[in-house]
Amino acid sequence: MPKSELSGTVTSFRQSKFKQDSYQTIVQLARKEDAGKVLGARVVWLRKDGVRILGRVVASHGSKGAVRVRWKRGFPPQALGSQVKILP
Repeated sequence: MPKSELSGTVTSFRQSKFKQDSYQTIVQLARKEDAGKVLGARVVWLRKDGVRILGRVVASHGSKGAVRVRWKRGFPPQALGSQVKILP
């Protein structure tokens, strides 16, 4: 039986007081119980014309079901708020 894929919403870039990292984003999962289970899972963002950006879940973020995702290339700021697929 194959594992089901999860989805999440990209909420923001990882940032500090003076700096913003376009290679890392915060992704909010639908169920907060899944945040601990998806560490190390692959993440895929698809654009309508077929462009795909791959990433990996590297850490949990907070206690409300968010995770931190590191992307292989810079994540476009126009895509904030869009859905991503998480493949465990």
